[in-house]
Amino acid sequence: MAWMVKYQRFGNFLRKRVAVVGGGVSFLGRLRIIVGMGIALATILAFTVFSRDNVGVNVPQHLDTKTRTQFASPDFISMSCFVRDTVYSVPCNGKLIRVEIKVSKNASSENPRKMLLLLPGWNLSDTQWCTRTQVCDEASRRGYDVMLVEMGKSVYMDSLYPQMRADYRLHPTRTWLWDSVLKPLQKRGYFTQKGQPEDPTTTSNGRVIYKSMRLPIPSFVMGLSTGARGALLLALEHPEAFKGCAGLSGDYNPLLMKNDNLMINCLGKYDVVPWRWRGRNNIELRINELQIPCYIAHGEVDQVVPMQQSQHLYEAHEMVRHASKNSTNLKPMKLVVVKNAVHNYEFWGEQGLLAIDFFDDNLKN
Repeated sequence: MAWMVKYQRFGNFLRKRVAVVGGGVSFLGRLRIIVGMGIALATILAFTVFSRDNVGVNVPQHLDTKTRTQFASPDFISMSCFVRDTVYSVPCNGKLIRVEIKVSKNASSENPRKMLLLLPGWNLSDTQWCTRTQVCDEASRRGYDVMLVEMGKSVYMDSLYPQMRADYRLHPTRTWLWDSVLKPLQKRGYFTQKGQPEDPTTTSNGRVIYKSMRLPIPSFVMGLSTGARGALLLALEHPEAFKGCAGLSGDYNPLLMKNDNLMINCLGKYDVVPWRWRGRNNIELRINELQIPCYIAHGEVDQVVPMQQSQHLYEAHEMVRHASKNSTNLKPMKLVVVKNAVHNYEFWGEQGLLAIDFFDDNLKN
């Protein structure tokens, strides 16, 4: 090989140099020179061989040894999902919004990878899903990657309205959440139900994956308080992205709370813009569009969001289901009302775990 010839010539050159220098040097000195040059030659040779063996291997340098090996396998290269916990920022209204993805260490061929997007309530930290409940840990144990987005004082409206209070206008809408955060992750296989059928590839174990959109990873969304309305609205408007949704202590029909300051500060007063209260942000009036399984839970003595919000939503869903000629094709909605439960993390933690059970059961069916 050409590179071997090159190093033979380099070796001959070194021997000639040693012979010239060795004229006035003792035997021990010559030996030291030879050993030193030999070590230098061996180092250069090893470096060259290693470099040639790695030509064309695109392995991210931040991955550890175990992950690097996994990445090099054909099946893993075709599925560009996250391989470790990741935190990044996405611009919104002139500021950066924090996004965190906690990668499950328990995903395997027997326990396939899934995604769970957890949405916080109004002015609640997104990380409290993990610090104040066991939902993150349990989801990770079952093979779910967990996604958190810092939504601040968002009420998950579709856009910013002229009547919206100035400080509320600084926070994300659900449209931004979809367009800027979730939709780009379709390239990694999340929040999509299909790949590109024109380029399927069958892996060694018989699974079919798609080079362009990757192997779809079942994705779910769960929210608490105002995050519950966000979860249902995302699921309602993007049924192709989610396999299931869950709303805990949510408000779904602004018309039931016409004097609620949060709704007034976001939508404007009902008497001024009544159509907006009946429009795209009213989930109950759009319930016929909800095409995925849904878990709804509410505390019976919730003093922040009345339990009637969840009760009316469920009744509207059942009315549509019974009235539809294709009612057997409608996805199930489960309502859980807990006696003596209120609007707090104790309730959300308990019901969040039951919602994960609901997701798993629907994946099996």
